Amino acid sequence: MRCLLHYCLFLVKGSLTKQSNKQGVTQLLEFNATFIVAMISFIVFMLMMNAILYKPLARIQKERADIVAREYDEAKAANEKTECLKEQQRRGREMSKLLAKENFNKKVYEYKLRREAIIDNAKSSAKKDLAISNAELDGDRREAKVLLEPTVKDLANLVASKVLGYETKIGECDDVTK
Repeated sequence: MRCLLHYCLFLVKGSLTKQSNKQGVTQLLEFNATFIVAMISFIVFMLMMNAILYKPLARIQKERADIVAREYDEAKAANEKTECLKEQQRRGREMSKLLAKENFNKKVYEYKLRREAIIDNAKSSAKKDLAISNAELDGDRREAKVLLEPTVKDLANLVASKVLGYETKIGECDDVTK
């Protein structure tokens, strides 16, 4: 690169030297064969540089720009897809919450109904058991009355005899416990 720069400077220096013509006017640029050779070599150099350097660089630059644009589009599409998935996930969570709440309320209602049914069954069972127990107690009371009535009469006769001093006989008496 340095050599090329020196060569270009040499060519320019050679063609730009001040020369005087016959009338004394200085001429800055002389068009001769050296100038034409320099121009042709510069054009050849530019064509070679275009073929070797500029076109491949432009191609690589275009490829990189295409890659960047493609990756940007892919990233943008992925971002949109991510946002869409996030929205679907959020809606799914909301629906799950609503369904869970609905199922919870449904189960609570079912358990309340079961509890009420169990309580009603227990009450009716307790009433039946109470009625049976009352009937049994009534029967036991009557049986005890029948069994204990003679003993009570004997005991009353004995107490009356001791208190009064003579023997007495107590007959049928009215039922006081009714």
